[in-house]
Amino acid sequence: MPLTVISYLTAALAFLILAILMLILWRDRPGSIWVLGAALASVAWAFFLALVSWLVPDSSVISGSILEVGRNAGWFAVLLSVLAIEGNRGSGNTRALRTWIALTAAFLVAVSIPIALPSWAAEGRWHGLIFLLMAIAGLVLVEQAYRNTPPQRRAGIKLLALGLGAMFAFDLFLFADIALFQAVNSPTLQARGLVNALVVPLIAASVSRRPVHAGVPVVSRKLLFYTASLTGAGVYLLAVGATGYYLRQAGGELGALLQVTLLFGAALVLALVLFSGTFRARLRVYLAKHLFKYRYDYRHEWLRFTATLSHNDPAVPFSERAVQAIGELAESPGGLLWVRQNDGRLALDGALNLESPSHPPMESDAPLVGFLARTGWVVDLEEFRRRPEIYRGLELPAWLLEDARYWAVIPLLGADGLVGFVVLLPPLAPHRIDWEERDLLKTAGRQLAVYVALVHTGEALLEARQFETLHRLSAFLVHDLKNVSAQLSLICSNAARHRDNPEFVDDALRTIANARDRLERTQAQLRNAQPRQPAPRQIIHLPTLLDEVVAASQPGKPTPRLEIREPADVEGDREGLKNVVLHLVRNAQEATPGSGHIGLALYTEDDRAIIVVEDNGSGIDEEFLHQRLFRPFQTTKGNAGMGIGLYEARTQIAGMGGRIDVESEVGRGTRFTIGLPMHRHGT
Repeated sequence: MPLTVISYLTAALAFLILAILMLILWRDRPGSIWVLGAALASVAWAFFLALVSWLVPDSSVISGSILEVGRNAGWFAVLLSVLAIEGNRGSGNTRALRTWIALTAAFLVAVSIPIALPSWAAEGRWHGLIFLLMAIAGLVLVEQAYRNTPPQRRAGIKLLALGLGAMFAFDLFLFADIALFQAVNSPTLQARGLVNALVVPLIAASVSRRPVHAGVPVVSRKLLFYTASLTGAGVYLLAVGATGYYLRQAGGELGALLQVTLLFGAALVLALVLFSGTFRARLRVYLAKHLFKYRYDYRHEWLRFTATLSHNDPAVPFSERAVQAIGELAESPGGLLWVRQNDGRLALDGALNLESPSHPPMESDAPLVGFLARTGWVVDLEEFRRRPEIYRGLELPAWLLEDARYWAVIPLLGADGLVGFVVLLPPLAPHRIDWEERDLLKTAGRQLAVYVALVHTGEALLEARQFETLHRLSAFLVHDLKNVSAQLSLICSNAARHRDNPEFVDDALRTIANARDRLERTQAQLRNAQPRQPAPRQIIHLPTLLDEVVAASQPGKPTPRLEIREPADVEGDREGLKNVVLHLVRNAQEATPGSGHIGLALYTEDDRAIIVVEDNGSGIDEEFLHQRLFRPFQTTKGNAGMGIGLYEARTQIAGMGGRIDVESEVGRGTRFTIGLPMHRHGT
């Protein structure tokens, strides 16, 4: 039997024993799964060279070119896994790690393509040069892995670095000899198998020395994901290259045309796959399911979750960032955020990757709200549609149950109860929600509840500061009023003595005109802005009140058409309610042209009195309607208004136990609806 055959068979046996050892240890030793892959690749490489040396004694080193690349790639992956493990411990530079992974993968793909082309098969010198470069790359990775490992942990990888360094150093000497002198049958080549067998004990001892990390993933998830992606891309490109060569050789006159078309189409397909979010999501799920005890890298997920919420981009509202942060945990592309309002109802606060839905607010006693507050469960909507009995009689709104776009509901539980909830769209890689994902989403929901509460507290603080500014402004206006009062008092005190003096009369008229102008400016600034003391509650006959509103409406504007469909009485602040309705009517008059119409109607519905104020004026744009209409100091009138009226209107109506809703369309008009509990006489 030729010595070369014995040499490579010895190497194949040694690497096979190493692979069996790694099968036993791979769950307990960090990085052993990568050693297993490299050992199996080395078994195939050594056995193939032994077989070729047996069947073709005069064959050269390039007989196993592709297997040579695969064997080197396996040991490159081992060294990169060492860098990744140290990076996960916090002692490595993750950006440098990503750079090394990208460079190594690109290098392997670059050297694999020419080796796979049969037209290069006779160019042994070029193959020797390529393998020489791979030996240099291996030595560089050995040096990087050892240098980036802290001194206190180098004992664990010392033998591994020594063994792989010796192996690549031997290859460097061998392929330099081949590239320079074409020495393809030298004793150095015959001894290569035995040399590789000698490094196996060093590798095995190094792996057995590394401490056990029970329950900790032994492979970097990012490293595994990118390695799998790039390896798949490399194999794909090799297959495409071989197919293209075959078409060129066997296609006759159309061979070159078919080859170019195939290469372009294959590159286009590869780009589509690599840039596909669904493909990446499915690959992550597959790798996590088959190679890790736990599905998530919690450190990475929590850092990403926090970074998304903390990212301050004025172009992206907080509501969208909140949905994105919790959606990324489940690979969901978007969803809805519902938040509790000051009146206790839960309203839609924002949407991500959905057209603005018009779902109605939920009352505080709605079944879904009560269920989430009581149990804190994550509701799997697909599971609910199949087996609703699991959720103990839960009733879902029709819009949520019937729309197949909605996938899960995550409660946002804070210290004071349910802050809101998030409705997620289906993930890019469809899957069922398991216990681990439920726990992660519940925990993220609690964290998100804190952020939501902080954001709304900040908005309330901003409103308080704006009110403080208003109060300071009021102090200056009160000073002006005192001056006006002093001027008028002076006229009154001198009128008895100088009433017959024409100059006094002229001066008095000028003073009164000036006082009128100042009072009108003051009234315009303070209208509906002065705080009022709570008025005593009384029975209010609404038809009479609405008659007074029509009589007090602005002259010269469209007069409201009053329609009393059903009379009703309510209980509360009569003057406050009159001011609210009058404010809505005056707003409608200002927004409606002279040829337009304004309607004022009263009717009853169940136990509530309904007052409707509608017009066909300019309307309100959608963004202002949903985001700013009822917030203080937000107005569509420019400098003509202070944006206080509607804010106080909603506060007044809420204080009487009612609510105010609005519908509007730009260019079509606006409709305000006030609902108040009716007063039952004799109860």
